Amino acid sequence: MHTGKQILFIITLMFIYSCGDSISSEDRAKRAALSKKDIYIGVVDSSINSSLFVEGVNMAIDEINKQGGIIGKKIHPIFYDDKRNLKIGHDIAKKLSSNPDIVAVVGHRYSSIAIPVSIIYENNGILFISTGASNPNFTQYGGMFTFRNMVSGIDIGKEIARFAHQKEYKKIVAIYQRESSNQRLSDIFCEEADKLGIDIVAVRSYFTWQNDYKDIIAELAKNYEFDAVFLGGLLPFAGELIKQARAMFKKVAFIGSHNLDSLELFSVAGKSAEHIIVPTIFNPDLPIKSTRDFVKKFQIMFGLVPDTWAALGYDAIQLLAHAIDKNGSTVPIVMSSTLRFLENWNGVTGSYSFDQKGDITRKKIFFKELINGKFQFLNYAMEEKINPFYVMEETTLRLPIAGNINIIDPGYSNDTFSIELIEQMFIGLTDFNPKTYEATPELAKSWNVSDDGKTYIFKLRQDAKWTNGKPVTAHDIVWAIHRHIKPNSKCPSVSMLYVIKNASKINNGKIKDISKIGVRALDDFTIEFELENSASYFPGMAGLPIYRPLPSETIEKYKKAWTEPENIQTNGSYNLVYWDKSLLMILKKNPNYYDEKKVAIPEIRYNTIHNSAVGLVMFENNELDIIGGNFLQIPFKQLNEIQVNPKLSDQYSKKPMFSTYAYGFNTKLPPMDNPLVRKAICAAVDRQFLIELVTKSDATPATTYTPPPILGSVDPKDGIGIGFNPLKAKQWLAKAGYPDGKNFPTIDLLYNSSNFHSNIAKAVQASLAYYLNIKIRLCEEKWENYIKYMFNPEAASHHIFKFGWSVDYPDANNVLNELFNSNNPINITCWKNTEFDNLMTKALEIIDTQKRKIFYKRAEKILCEEQAVIFPLFFESAYYLVNSRIKDWYHMAIGGQHIRNWQIENKY
Repeated sequence: MHTGKQILFIITLMFIYSCGDSISSEDRAKRAALSKKDIYIGVVDSSINSSLFVEGVNMAIDEINKQGGIIGKKIHPIFYDDKRNLKIGHDIAKKLSSNPDIVAVVGHRYSSIAIPVSIIYENNGILFISTGASNPNFTQYGGMFTFRNMVSGIDIGKEIARFAHQKEYKKIVAIYQRESSNQRLSDIFCEEADKLGIDIVAVRSYFTWQNDYKDIIAELAKNYEFDAVFLGGLLPFAGELIKQARAMFKKVAFIGSHNLDSLELFSVAGKSAEHIIVPTIFNPDLPIKSTRDFVKKFQIMFGLVPDTWAALGYDAIQLLAHAIDKNGSTVPIVMSSTLRFLENWNGVTGSYSFDQKGDITRKKIFFKELINGKFQFLNYAMEEKINPFYVMEETTLRLPIAGNINIIDPGYSNDTFSIELIEQMFIGLTDFNPKTYEATPELAKSWNVSDDGKTYIFKLRQDAKWTNGKPVTAHDIVWAIHRHIKPNSKCPSVSMLYVIKNASKINNGKIKDISKIGVRALDDFTIEFELENSASYFPGMAGLPIYRPLPSETIEKYKKAWTEPENIQTNGSYNLVYWDKSLLMILKKNPNYYDEKKVAIPEIRYNTIHNSAVGLVMFENNELDIIGGNFLQIPFKQLNEIQVNPKLSDQYSKKPMFSTYAYGFNTKLPPMDNPLVRKAICAAVDRQFLIELVTKSDATPATTYTPPPILGSVDPKDGIGIGFNPLKAKQWLAKAGYPDGKNFPTIDLLYNSSNFHSNIAKAVQASLAYYLNIKIRLCEEKWENYIKYMFNPEAASHHIFKFGWSVDYPDANNVLNELFNSNNPINITCWKNTEFDNLMTKALEIIDTQKRKIFYKRAEKILCEEQAVIFPLFFESAYYLVNSRIKDWYHMAIGGQHIRNWQIENKY
């Protein structure tokens, strides 16, 4: 045991006795400046506790020497072991100091040794980097040559307190070993915990010579109630205390100091050490290339995962190498000056800087828990700054998005991009089976339906949480639906709620009392839906974004800004950490996701890329992991080349899309208010020729809108719709009053920016000019402007617009009723047809699938043939290129992708 006063006394003695056989700093510096020998350094282990420190040091030296050394010289280490014994440490320091070739020493892990020997090294002009001394006193004496790459006890103690506060521990007992650094650490922890409102109910200490701690344990158990113990001690003593305490404190959490960061903890305490939590500054899974490379090489060389002390030893050698190489000198004072001004150095333990005292700053602290004899990292660390320009390839999924990302609010999602992102961040009651597209449980564990098919009761899982740790409840769903159904909500997909009893009337203002809507929480984890009519497809609808639970407190506090990274609360597999709406979105794995352990990809980056050709080049250059599908289409003209390319063909696949590429007509704008004009345009385009010439794909020409095999889609053999017939097209146009296009006004065609969409629009423009002699003005808009025009048709001035649709759930109701029923709040085509609306109502009211199909078939005939409100071009397929490192990948034709189930191949 060494108290603070004793350490000062020892330092004084060390200073006196170190003056005897010393080599002056000046003499050592001159010798180093003139030396042509190898670079000699001392390496001092503290093997009383087993670690991989020496292995880490050797690995760094081996790497440096194999590369030719530094400034043409190799590193020559001289190894010692101080065994955490002051006398042995003193003798080692004297030996090293008496060697005139020694320019630096790394090691001396424990403060009780490192502080006294630092005086010897200072007096002899030797650069000293301790790889473990955490006592704040270590750098308090103004030494010129003294450094550490371990975090100060001030930072460690405060961060342990913050961790305890985050874990919501209310009452804590602090126990420390009577050794100066542990007592100081305990004091710092207790002071910070008190500031955070944690009640430190008792503080106790023990001596190293004790081997029986039962009296301390019994006294605490008898007199105090507490939910956690902070233990500041060294091994093996702390391990023995844990072993004895566990018998009495079975439900109490234990948080140790960094000195317990060793698997020896398990060797000493056995199963009693299970669930002990310790802080550390090294995480082998850190998404930094230098860290990952270090772990990989270490495993190859030693067959083990490096521990903290291996990483600190490795970093210490690399720091020395950097200091020498920076100024081309092994003179200790020159190296010292380099380190003292070192900023943002990237070591294998992460990035950090040195201050003028020789302490490291800006260092992240992690926490890990001993489970089944192995440490597992917890999802906690100091707040980290996201670097949008640095990508850790090994742990990051890199995806393209064709348009700017503007909306991630589940209630206001209106495009495939927002649906994709919502899928990653917010869970729904249900999801879709990737093979059958039947509804499967997600937030809901199960559900029941009444005999008449009008009432559904969902039972929710109880382990789903928001990122702030609060449970996701049925009330969160009710609140979200109330928010969206309000008449002034202007949710673009609000009609998807109309299946719920009274929803339409509330949204239209006919019912003022919002509580009359047919949804209610029966308890915290049970929700009931009462529907207007039976709907066998409702379980699939219940998982749509507009039905998903929302964090009411967050939305009420931040209003429209609730989805900003600094405000957002999510409950899905990923959380938003960075968002530049025109450039990039970064998601990181959500530690509070109920199935977090199965999520294998730590980070997703969505890059805004408007040009598909650029995206393909980025994929080929290994800058993207996937291109195609709803992310960013592969240039169709290159599909054939890709399929015969030996490098790309193995990464290529074609998948069903459940999507229709089409144009819509604004039926309120002349001459599009005339069905004959619309029919003429539909008949004047050769879809098959367009597919072969422009898209260069094997897409299927479409004359109806609902994509097969969705329930209610029409068999192409039935001949419904308007096919290519230029003669008929001219007749219809003439009948409309525009023979051979005479006096036909120039009309506008709207689409969002993309080479693909532009090429199709140009082909349609050319066809209409050739066959009908009418002029089309192409209006290409950025995604956000395109969407604005699409969902505000009354104010739009475009006659024709790109109106593709990817289904939200596998039923024609989603396509026909929700898009074209004039009773819905958003009528993009501004079209009203009584027969069509009645067909939609009838299809909702019956359960018989065959009868529903008959209604939908008639509706398609009205929509695409008799009235020609929509101009289908082709049914889309999804064409993908997927990097071979992405494992367990599969395509979802409905909703967002299930990235939570994918993996990046672990190369380590």
